[in-house]
Amino acid sequence: MHWMHLTSSPLFNNMERYILRFILLFRGVWENLGVNFAQFKIILETKVTLDNRKPITFKKRNTGKSSSSSSIIQFILYMIIGLMFMVILILIPDRYLALSIMLLCFISMLSITLVSDFSPILLDTRDQYIIMPKPVNDRTIALSRITFIAIKLFNQVIALCLPLLIYVFFNWDIIAIFLLVVQLLLSTLVALVFVNGFYLISIKYLPIQKFKDIITYLQIGLSMIIFLAYYLGPNLIQTIVESQLTIEQLKFLWLFPSTWIASFQSLLLGDHSLQITLFSVLGIAVPLFGIYACTQLFSRGFNAKIAALASADAPLPESKVISQNLTKRPLYKKLGTKLCSSPLEEAGFSIVWLISSKTREFKQQLYPSLAYLPIYFVFLFLRTGEGLPIREKLVKLGESGLYIVMFYLSLLTILTVFQLITQSNKYKAAWIYYVTPIDRPGQFMTGVLKACLIKYVLPFNVLFLCICVPLFGISSINDLLLSSAVGGIESILIMLFLVKNYPFSKASQSSSKALVNLLILGLLGLLGYLHKVIFQYELLIWGLAVLAWILFFIMLKYLQKEDWKSLAFDDN
Repeated sequence: MHWMHLTSSPLFNNMERYILRFILLFRGVWENLGVNFAQFKIILETKVTLDNRKPITFKKRNTGKSSSSSSIIQFILYMIIGLMFMVILILIPDRYLALSIMLLCFISMLSITLVSDFSPILLDTRDQYIIMPKPVNDRTIALSRITFIAIKLFNQVIALCLPLLIYVFFNWDIIAIFLLVVQLLLSTLVALVFVNGFYLISIKYLPIQKFKDIITYLQIGLSMIIFLAYYLGPNLIQTIVESQLTIEQLKFLWLFPSTWIASFQSLLLGDHSLQITLFSVLGIAVPLFGIYACTQLFSRGFNAKIAALASADAPLPESKVISQNLTKRPLYKKLGTKLCSSPLEEAGFSIVWLISSKTREFKQQLYPSLAYLPIYFVFLFLRTGEGLPIREKLVKLGESGLYIVMFYLSLLTILTVFQLITQSNKYKAAWIYYVTPIDRPGQFMTGVLKACLIKYVLPFNVLFLCICVPLFGISSINDLLLSSAVGGIESILIMLFLVKNYPFSKASQSSSKALVNLLILGLLGLLGYLHKVIFQYELLIWGLAVLAWILFFIMLKYLQKEDWKSLAFDDN
């Protein structure tokens, strides 16, 4: 393998070096926080240098992708989001309310970025081999990591703030502009302190295994929040503008640091009430206290916990394993025995069921897409017959057949599952597939298919059945049966055209087949639309459901006999 030592865009690299030099000017501040400044400086300089020298493989270079172009594209995307922040200031005439909402969006955006993109920097376990064996205290390591995150985050902060600052430059007075810069810096500090403080508190007081689980579910929860905000945010702003609401009427905003920081502008405009003064004090005191808490209270024992993070997931105690063996068989074993026609097929079923339950990487990528479905339903319900009572909304959903949309939206899960089921960071462990006598790989992969359908598709069908029958009547059963058969056929097509590897045997960064994805999604959308058009013809739906299920079982037999010559060990 040829390696080309390419660096990121020189513009962004130089900016990071200038930020680092500026940070290192405040030696007295860092020493007062309990940092060994000489070690702190060396660690930061080394991290910035190494980050700018990340190698890019020759293979990636040939695809036309470079770290420079990726940085520029990312900068442009964040500027587009910054334009949305600017629109908030334009649409809402009350400057205090507009700033409160804008800074809340700004802090939320940075917090989500910190959790999704930069948390591995804080929790990086590689330092245990180089830095931690040396006499470096906990505060120095913890603060060096948080500071390095701040340096990396600064490029995004500039992109988010640039459209906003250009707008206020032509519309606000010079003092208000400088005050806004201070408010944006304090908001960035709040995001840094709160997210990293949460990690430091969790890693200090929780067992390592529980901490890993919390990180997983935190990322899942934030993904849901992003998706929900994407749909509900514009409606909320439209309501505020049309109803001319004020900060006094939106008292829930008083709980957020963004409202406290936004109060600085009200002070500048002459509002010296007790509430504004108290909010302004909180806007300054809370970030400073957060810095104190992160450095003085929660950083102790940081090195030992990071070293423990590097260990693998702890196995079950021997006593618990013995007790489990003596008790009844687990559910997946019972399902595998009843649903699979051969031991090889049952092996594929069991492997996927167990590994997908225990792999945090897989759950972090899949569970957010599963959690989107309830939000889809809420959005569909709210958009149907706006202004109508709930009962009339339900009647309109049933009469128009819009509830069928939910059935087909749930089938999008299948595409996500099968794209992720072959990927793993530990893909080299897949050598076990190639030293075992799998003479009929079609049977093995059919077990994989059944496990995915039973574990990730069937629960939604049961949920829809429990919801739709009481709300829309028994006639919705045949709609659900038809859409389920379509989902089964879709899953077999995906297995034939997309899944070319054994479960968890492919490197996570491998490229997917976007054209095939679009074709499958297009076919799925077309079938869903046709289903909605004819849903009132009950006998026709029943007949199509029977034919679709017959086709599914025929294709399943074909899949079982497939030789799967494309299955290969991914050792890139």
